[in-house]
Amino acid sequence: RELLFNCSEQMNVMSLGNIFKGLCQTGAWGCFDEFNRIPIEVLSVVATQVGSFLNALRANKDTFDLMGSTIKLVNTVGVFITMNPGYAGRTELPENLKALFRSCAMVVPDMELICENMLMSEGFLEARPLAHKFITLYSLSRELLSQQKHYDWGLRATKAVLRVAGGLKRAEPEVDEAKILMRALRDFNLPKIVSQDQPIFLRLINDLFRGLEIKRKVSKSLNDAIIKVTKQSGLQTEDMFVRKVTELAELFDVRHSVFVIGKNGTGKSQVWKMLIKAQNELGQKSVYEAFNPKA
Repeated sequence: RELLFNCSEQMNVMSLGNIFKGLCQTGAWGCFDEFNRIPIEVLSVVATQVGSFLNALRANKDTFDLMGSTIKLVNTVGVFITMNPGYAGRTELPENLKALFRSCAMVVPDMELICENMLMSEGFLEARPLAHKFITLYSLSRELLSQQKHYDWGLRATKAVLRVAGGLKRAEPEVDEAKILMRALRDFNLPKIVSQDQPIFLRLINDLFRGLEIKRKVSKSLNDAIIKVTKQSGLQTEDMFVRKVTELAELFDVRHSVFVIGKNGTGKSQVWKMLIKAQNELGQKSVYEAFNPKA
């Protein structure tokens, strides 16, 4: 059997040593995902731990010493790691640790083929041409828009938009598929795009989906509830503020976690507070707990 471990900065020598003990005694395979998240000082010791049971395997031993304990060794044990070299916040592996693993280079997946298959699974009949437009838009956005830390034009973002498009397709099967995808791409991405990039992004969409127009789909009941609770809170019901609240609600439909980013005094706190009040107004019980990240 294989066990997957998501590595983090909190992993230390003892926790990794205990994992290796368990793997060696059961003969299981262990895959350490994003291995170079672990601090460099821990990785240096890990090299010794891995080397100890690899040497025992080469010598066909039944037991070996690990961290001062005599451990039973099942010869089917295996250790695999995945990592993103040169990625922000990642550590370069020590040379003595690199020498213990056989490297395997990976290629970038065919995003257009993945997109086409996902569109077909969501019920789109014109999956191939739409997939080409989708990937073209994301490729151009990556090249032409400004570099922002929260921008994501990769596979995770692609899958999220395709899920949105699939939901819109099932809700309105009579609407043209190109319009459905255009709406999903526009309405899901605009909330995260900074103001100076929005005109460029909208022009890209209009060029790829030339001649198509479709209005933004907004829940009238939610919109009315937002306006009501905003007035009750003594705030102004400006169109942009109401839109930001509805955009946050739409993001929560497809994301488990959302960051509200902006400068001081731009209304970030009031946006999510009004959304909670509006959802409670509609009978959707919503609660929140404020945490101090510095605590």
